[in-house]
Amino acid sequence: MEKQKKKEDESNKKKRRQFTGKWKLSLTIITILLSGFQLYTAAFGTMSPIIQRSIHLSFILFLVFMLFPATKKSASNRLTIVDGLLMLLSTASTLYITFRFPSLVASGGLHNNVDIVVGAINILLVIEAARRAIGKALPILAIVFIVFAFIGRMIPGPLKHSGFDAERVIQHLYLTTEGIYGQILGVSSTYIYLFILFGAFLSVTGMSKLFNDIALALAGHTKGGPAKVSVISSAFMGSISGSTSANVVTTGSFTIPLMKKIGFRPHFAGGVEASASAGGQIMPPVMGAAAFIMSDALGIPFVHILGYALIPAILYFAGILITVHLRATKLGMEGLSKDELPSVWGVLKDYGHLLAPIIGLIYMLIEGYNAMYAGVWGILLAIIFSSFRKHTRINVKDLIKAMVDGALNAIPVASACAIIGIIIGVTSLTGAILAAGAAILDLSGGFLITTLLLTMVICILIGMELPTTANYILTSAIAAPAIILLGIEPIYAHFFVFYFGILSTVTPPVAIGAYAAAGLAGSDPIKTGVTALRLAIVGFIIPYMFIYSPDLMISPESTFMSVAPVFVTALIGVFAVSASLERYLLTHIAIYEQVLLGISAFLLISTFSVYTEIAGIVVFLLVLLNSWRKINSVQSVTEQKAVNG
Repeated sequence: MEKQKKKEDESNKKKRRQFTGKWKLSLTIITILLSGFQLYTAAFGTMSPIIQRSIHLSFILFLVFMLFPATKKSASNRLTIVDGLLMLLSTASTLYITFRFPSLVASGGLHNNVDIVVGAINILLVIEAARRAIGKALPILAIVFIVFAFIGRMIPGPLKHSGFDAERVIQHLYLTTEGIYGQILGVSSTYIYLFILFGAFLSVTGMSKLFNDIALALAGHTKGGPAKVSVISSAFMGSISGSTSANVVTTGSFTIPLMKKIGFRPHFAGGVEASASAGGQIMPPVMGAAAFIMSDALGIPFVHILGYALIPAILYFAGILITVHLRATKLGMEGLSKDELPSVWGVLKDYGHLLAPIIGLIYMLIEGYNAMYAGVWGILLAIIFSSFRKHTRINVKDLIKAMVDGALNAIPVASACAIIGIIIGVTSLTGAILAAGAAILDLSGGFLITTLLLTMVICILIGMELPTTANYILTSAIAAPAIILLGIEPIYAHFFVFYFGILSTVTPPVAIGAYAAAGLAGSDPIKTGVTALRLAIVGFIIPYMFIYSPDLMISPESTFMSVAPVFVTALIGVFAVSASLERYLLTHIAIYEQVLLGISAFLLISTFSVYTEIAGIVVFLLVLLNSWRKINSVQSVTEQKAVNG
C-alpha cells in the first residue's frame, strides 16, 4: 500500500499543483464543500436540474483553474493572476444561471445581451478547463463542432444544415438543458460523483487490501497464481475505480512484481494487469461511471444494466484466466507457497465486514431503490462497518481524505461531461446525430456487420485520446444511432460502443492502460500493449456475440433456459479461442489443431444456429480427445521405458 500511494502521488504531481500551507487548507475546504453539497442533495433531494448542475460545475471549474496549470512552464505550487481571474469568472458565469433561471422560466426563455455575453464566457471557460484537466482532444473536437454549427450551409452531404448565428448557438449551449447543462452534466452532478465518492470511502477503509488478499487466498497457490490474483483483484477494484490506469496503479503495484517473481516475463505481467484492469469497468456492481450514464440515457433501471453486463463480463475475465492458466501450465509454472498466502477465513475475519457496503448497495439496487439513495446508504454503511475493526476504522483524517479524494477524482470526469455537453448540444441543434448515423450507414453500405466494424474502429480511435466515460458518451451519441437504425435494440448498441471504448485503453499504438502497466513492469510499452490486446481478444468478440445473440445478456424477460445454453456454448468458444492463441490444450498442439480450435471458436460464438454450435462443440471435443491421446501415448512410452530399464 505504501508503494501504491507513492506512485499515485507521483502521478498526481505531474498533473496537478501541489499546495502547502494556506493554499492546501483552502483546497481541502473547497473539496469538502463540494462533496458535502453532493451528499446533501443526494440524501435530501436534488434542486432544479439546471441549478444543481450549475453549482456542481461552478465547483469543478473553480478547482480545475486552481489545480491545473495552464502550461507545463506554469507555476506548480502557487496560483497566477490569470488563474485567479478564471476562477472568479467560472464562479460568476456558472452561478449567474442559478440566479437568472427563475426569470428565464417566467419569460418563457427570453434572453438578453448580458445572458449571451456571460454564456460565451462560460463556454470558453469549459473548453479551457477541459484542456487543462483532460487534454486537447475534446476541446479541439468541441471547437470543430461549434464551427460546424456556423458553417452548416457550406458542408456537402448528409451533414449539411442551414447554419446558426453566434447568439443562437450560445443560447442553446448555455441557457437550455440541451447543451453544457444537459443530461450528461446532470448524471455527473448526481450518480457519477456520488459513486466516485463511494469508491473513495471504500479506499480509505482498506478495500484494496481485502480484494488483493481474497484473490491471493483463492488463486495464489494455483498454476500462475499471481497472474490470476491480478485478474480477480482488478475485476473487483476496476468496477469501483472506473479507470483502467487507476486500476493498473492500484492493483498492479502489488500483482506485477509477484507475476515476475514466479517467472512471467515483464511484458506478459504488464499485459495481464492492463487487460484485467480495462475489464473492471464492465464488471458489475458499479462499472465505473458510464453505466449510470447509460441507465439515465436509455431510461433503464441501473439494476437491469447490471443484468445485461453480467455474462459478457464473466466471459471476458474467463478468457484472460484461461489464457493465463494455459500459459502457466505450458511453462511448467507453479503458484505461490500456501505458507506465504493468507487464508480466506483469516481475510474475511479481518476485513470481511468491508463487504457489507457493497452487499447493501447491491441489495438496494435490486429492490428498486434510486441509485443515488442507494449510494448514500453505501457511504453510510462504509463508515459504520469500518468501525468494526480498529485497523479499518474511518477516523476524522480518513473522512477528510475520502471527501477530498472523491472531489479530486471527479474533476476529470465532470470536465469531460461539461465539454461533451457542448458537442451534444451542437448535434441536437443541427440534427447532426441522425446525419452522423446516416453517414455511417452510407459508408458501411447499410450492412450490419460492416456497420459494426466501422463503429468499432471509430470507438477505438476516439478512445485513444479520451477517457472511457467521455468516449462512451460521445460514441453513444454519434456512432450508436447507426446500429440502432438497423433494428438493433438501443441497449445492445450502447453496450457495443461501451465495450470498444474501454478496449481502446489496451489497443496499440496509444494504449494508456498498457503504458501504465509497462511502467510498473519495466517492460516495453508497445510489447506490453500487444500482449494486453492478445489477452483481451475475447473482449473484441463478445460485443458481436450479444448483437447477434441477445440471449447472451440477462434482460428482464430472460429465463434460465434461454440464457444457459448460450452461455455454455459461448464459454466453450472462449476456451477454444484461448487454447488456439496459446497453441496449448492439455498439451502442446499442432498447427492444424490450432486451426481447428479457431474454427470451433468461430462456430460457437457466431450463433448462426444450433447446428453450428453442435459442430463447434464436436470439433473442440475432437481436438481435446487428440490432446488427451497424445498425453497418454507419452505416458505409455515413459512407463514402458521404465519397465525395460
